[in-house]
Amino acid sequence: MIYLIARTAPKVGDEIAGDTSGHRSKFDKLFSYLRLEKFDAVFNNFVEKLLRKLKLILMQLDNFTNNYLDKVKKYKVNGNGTKNGDEKSTLFDNKEEVVENNEEEK
Repeated sequence: MIYLIARTAPKVGDEIAGDTSGHRSKFDKLFSYLRLEKFDAVFNNFVEKLLRKLKLILMQLDNFTNNYLDKVKKYKVNGNGTKNGDEKSTLFDNKEEVVENNEEEK
């Protein structure tokens, strides 16, 4: 099937239909003199360096915000009145100390 389609499809050549004289315009000459490959390589190099620097700046900003949030979290007061950096008091860990304190008070 593909063979039949390829055989009946019109052939496409490299020639331009209206350009039989070989005359090129100034615009065509300008693009033929420009080295677009070199420009493309320089542009890609510039974009790569720019993106790497932007990535570093964003990572530094992320570190700064994380450090600031850790400082804020350290001084933030919880619902039980203690700071996040302090140990929370529990009923079960100090059970023996409470019994001893009650006996001393009596």
